[in-house]
Amino acid sequence: MAGSNMDEFFAKFVNGREELDYGTALVAAGLRLETTNVPYGATPVEKVFLGADLAQEGERLMVRRVYAGSPAYEQGLNTGDQIIAMNNMRANKEFFDARMAEKHLGDLINLTIFRFDDMSTLIIKLGKSIEGPYRIVLVENPNEAQKQILQSWLEATSR
Repeated sequence: MAGSNMDEFFAKFVNGREELDYGTALVAAGLRLETTNVPYGATPVEKVFLGADLAQEGERLMVRRVYAGSPAYEQGLNTGDQIIAMNNMRANKEFFDARMAEKHLGDLINLTIFRFDDMSTLIIKLGKSIEGPYRIVLVENPNEAQKQILQSWLEATSR
């Protein structure tokens, strides 16, 4: 149906973890992806990323949410886990956030956790997240081919 073999696409982007090139796909339809707090053409701010939301509950540092596909998810951190230590030092939310602010993309962190009263250690390689909300906007002066592709996209969604 696609007119060509899609095995490589599925291996990279559906079953794999490679990032789609949204810019190339969007520009074909006369669109571009931008972040609202980053000027067009500038590089968005990249931050170190664990991929989990944490909350301090009394004396306990608890994992409230783990994002699918994130470094935390890939290394087995779960919602409901209690983080006892980070890099062999007792952890609370303030300590954890301060240490994370010092980390860089690709750094390893060692988390000691309790899960259902079983203690274990996870070694997590930190990834990156890109700061800023995104939006799709029209390019200035789209050519006829871009207009036609955009129109076909819009018509396909209204059926």
